[in-house]
Amino acid sequence: MAGVGEPALLLPAGATPHSYSLRPSDARKLARADLVIRVGPALESFLAKPLANIAHRARVVTLMRDVHLSLIPHSGHDDQESDPHIWLDPENARRIVRHVTAVLARADPDNGSRYTANSKKLLARIDRLDGFISTTLKPVRRMPYIVFHDGYQYFERRYGLNHVAAITLSPERTPGARRLQQIRGIIRANGARCVFTEPQFSPTLAHALTRGANTRIATLDPLGDGIRPGPDAWFKMMRGLAASLRACLAGG
Repeated sequence: MAGVGEPALLLPAGATPHSYSLRPSDARKLARADLVIRVGPALESFLAKPLANIAHRARVVTLMRDVHLSLIPHSGHDDQESDPHIWLDPENARRIVRHVTAVLARADPDNGSRYTANSKKLLARIDRLDGFISTTLKPVRRMPYIVFHDGYQYFERRYGLNHVAAITLSPERTPGARRLQQIRGIIRANGARCVFTEPQFSPTLAHALTRGANTRIATLDPLGDGIRPGPDAWFKMMRGLAASLRACLAGG
């Protein structure tokens, strides 16, 4: 939307959509919105009621439903829903850009040429990023590692990565002693080089799992915690994922 306006962001940096509650200021933003873009109810469950209240007058774009994305089943979930972490695959990002560009141009035809020009620049940036990440991660493809929760499938599929287990299937669930013992066995059996935590959650479990093992601990951030919101945020977050994986798995 550069040169036209600036979108309002509902989820602040450092927050997780799994447990977020709307603030009064968020409700005011929604009350004024003509267009709301969300990933889907599986991720932003906190938006269900507020969006129902404005659906009669505001356009709501649900990316997982409205965009033809390459979706992956959500591991460990019994309801057959798709993994909502769709933004971690640059090909999905390209499809989202094209769809949102079309939505904006229809809603605001006077600025349609501006949206199209912005889209072309953004798609070119995504192409460059995709190539950079592919080159960065090529030396560590297939190296085994453990993640905090199973939220990286899109990134892993895109770049040929090999996580062998997740500490928890959902951030809201604390794994029990039996699950932790299973993870320790997986670390030993696979020679997992790293256990990755996330900045929104305590690293205590990772430290317990790696005690006495030759396994490093590092951080992956799929939400861009600490990154200033704006047009560069997604690119910085994606580069950060690649850098963390490369550094830990390669031992650098």
